[in-house]
Amino acid sequence: MLQHRIMRFALVLMITGCSQSSAIRDGKDPLAFLAAGSEIQLNRDLEIPAGETRVFFQRGKTIPVGELDYYHPSCDLEVWELQQKVRTVAKDLFVIGRLSSGTDPVVSLGTTQLVDSSTVARLFGDRGPSVHRYLRVELHSATQPDVMRLTCRGAWADYYDARFPSEVEIKLALGDIMVFL
Repeated sequence: MLQHRIMRFALVLMITGCSQSSAIRDGKDPLAFLAAGSEIQLNRDLEIPAGETRVFFQRGKTIPVGELDYYHPSCDLEVWELQQKVRTVAKDLFVIGRLSSGTDPVVSLGTTQLVDSSTVARLFGDRGPSVHRYLRVELHSATQPDVMRLTCRGAWADYYDARFPSEVEIKLALGDIMVFL
C-alpha cells in the first residue's frame, strides 16, 4: 500500500516537472528583458545610506535592509565604492551588461535526524539550507560609473523549493522606480 502511494506521488512529481519545463519551451526567452545591451531607466534619484553600498526595493518601494520581507522577492541597486556619507544615484538610463545567477545561503538547517526510518522519512528528511536564488545584471552608465549592478532575489525558501524571481516578480519589486525599456 505504501509503495503504491509513493509511486503515485513520484508520478505526480514527474508530470508536474514536465509541465513546468514545457512552459519554457514555448520559444519565448523568460530572461529576454535582462539581455545584454537592453536598457533600464532609473526614474528618480535614490539615496544610498552612509556606510552602505546598496539600496533595496520591494513591492515598488525603497526599503531599509532591516525591513526586508525575506519571504517576498526583492532587488537591490549596488555601487562599487563604500562611503561614510549619504550619496545619491541620479535618475539615469543604464545599459544592461552581463547576466549571472546564483544562490545565497541564508541559514543552514543541517541534517535532520528523524526517528521514523520509513522510506518517506528517508526521502524527505533533509530539506537542505534555506536560500535565495538571484539574478544579477551589470549596469553601465557613462555619467555614473560607480553604479555596479542590479540584483533581484526570489523568495527565501528551502534549497529544493527556492526559485529565481520571475519577470513579473522583478517588475513588482522595482515598481516604477526602475523600468525595463
